[in-house]
Amino acid sequence: MWVERHGVGWRIREQIGGRKVTIESGYPSKTAAKAAMTRMTADRWRGEYIDPRAGRVTLNSWIDAWWPSYAATLKATTQRTEDSRVRNHIRALLGDLPLDDVDTLTIQQFISQLAAGGPGRRPISPKTIRNVHAILHRLLDAAVAQRLIRVNPAVSTGLPRVRRQEMRFLTTPEIGRLLAATPEHWKPLVLLLVATGLRYGEATALRVGRVDVLAGRLEVLEAMHDGIGGVPILTDPKTVRSRRTVTFPPAVGHALAPLLVDRDRDAFLFTDLDGVRPVTRNFRQRVWPRILSDAGLGRVRLHDLRHTHVAHLISAGRPLTAISRRMGHASISVTSDVYGHLLTEVDEGIMTAVAGMLPATLGGGNLGGLRTEPDGDRLISTEENAGQHGS
Repeated sequence: MWVERHGVGWRIREQIGGRKVTIESGYPSKTAAKAAMTRMTADRWRGEYIDPRAGRVTLNSWIDAWWPSYAATLKATTQRTEDSRVRNHIRALLGDLPLDDVDTLTIQQFISQLAAGGPGRRPISPKTIRNVHAILHRLLDAAVAQRLIRVNPAVSTGLPRVRRQEMRFLTTPEIGRLLAATPEHWKPLVLLLVATGLRYGEATALRVGRVDVLAGRLEVLEAMHDGIGGVPILTDPKTVRSRRTVTFPPAVGHALAPLLVDRDRDAFLFTDLDGVRPVTRNFRQRVWPRILSDAGLGRVRLHDLRHTHVAHLISAGRPLTAISRRMGHASISVTSDVYGHLLTEVDEGIMTAVAGMLPATLGGGNLGGLRTEPDGDRLISTEENAGQHGS
């Protein structure tokens, strides 16, 4: 490696494979070029050398090299959504930039552009922005590991706050209105979602042979997702604990029984209106909104039927551990984090039960020498009470 004059400045050169190659140029003086060459040499000895030419690789070129091996580690549904985020956002707005030009400021401006939208681009939600940033962060991490860049510029990006979507819990009368407004063909599916709390994809993936209406139970072993061109994608359930057996009451069994008659065990339990194809996105996008409109329920997501199921179980005082297993949550902490705010009513019931188990001789109205006035407005001491009554 050596330095030499190049036009009005200086450059660093090296012989690679019998050819003289420029490593970096544009230094204003020989001293500056030599100092940079010394740093490069020291980095090589430490194993920390980054070839300055590597940073001129465009982000698109790096994605082309990195994506196939990364995509192979993803589930089919995740691969589809991740590919969409890379193609529609990262490639579209940053792809032509050299890796060296993708700095912290550029990424922050990219995040702002996603939030604001622009010509031909709609603003996207904070959650989607975070998902796009996560994959950008991952691919730049891989560029660091490959020694194309020294540090990941996506590390310190400011991201928009995600507001948790408000859950909708249907009351018993509202559930009645929902079922009354549901067309007969779709009523067993909607009833099952309410009565079991299954995820929508778990319900649509059910096979005839995995439902036992006499025993009142079903097995969740698969999940269905929308694929490209309407072709469904079947995957494992969301978590390891999502592979589970779920019970249901006789009323649900009566509704499901006709769907089992003369059907192959491997056939999907629920089908589209033609009785052959699995349930398509048409139900969620067109049929479900019409049902809600006819029921006069306003905005209710299909996933809110799962939330409704849990809310009724918690209101009935069922243990959180049992609810967590029934829902197929990864752990009880997930159940607690999502539904913990609903536990107040259950806690009040617990306090009533605790008070009822204590001996009456403890004198529930006397707290450490204090008792309440009959109207409950203030506490008085037992000594004060004795003085008032001359005892």
